[in-house]
Amino acid sequence: MADVVWRPDAPEYLDDAIDYIRQFDPPAADQVGTRLIHLGASLTDFPRRGRPAANDTRELVTVPPYILTYRVVDDTVYILPIRHGARRLID
Repeated sequence: MADVVWRPDAPEYLDDAIDYIRQFDPPAADQVGTRLIHLGASLTDFPRRGRPAANDTRELVTVPPYILTYRVVDDTVYILPIRHGARRLID
């Protein structure tokens, strides 16, 4: 099993996404937030299941259009800021 570590700014990006959705559909915002958190936690069992991406990262898109980007180093999964699919990866 891998350890999952959220990068310090990752929750801020998640909160921004949830706040944006909440403006239009509060129940959906809560569901998206919960699903993304569970998705990150599920990487303990299958850390390499996301598609390969740039800069030695991997991506999971199970809550469209949000992309969970992460990096696997040894037995640790580092979750990078969650981003909207229309935005470019900065890190």
